[in-house]
Amino acid sequence: MLVLTRRQGEYVLVYPSNIDSTMTVAELFRDGPIEVHVGSINKNQVRLNIKAPGELTILRNELVNEPVKQTATA
Repeated sequence: MLVLTRRQGEYVLVYPSNIDSTMTVAELFRDGPIEVHVGSINKNQVRLNIKAPGELTILRNELVNEPVKQTATA
């Protein structure tokens, strides 16, 4: 389960990754639907608990276009 805190105007993206092109929607959701629970609300923040198949990627919107950080090598 993934736990994220979001503020008003922020969002998460859910999309397929590492999925075989022959996989059906039924196979992707064989263990059940994606579950999104509101864990808590504190002023202008909401904590989301997300349970989804491992074949799906869930990202905070600010990470989508973040440049890849490279490690300096000696």
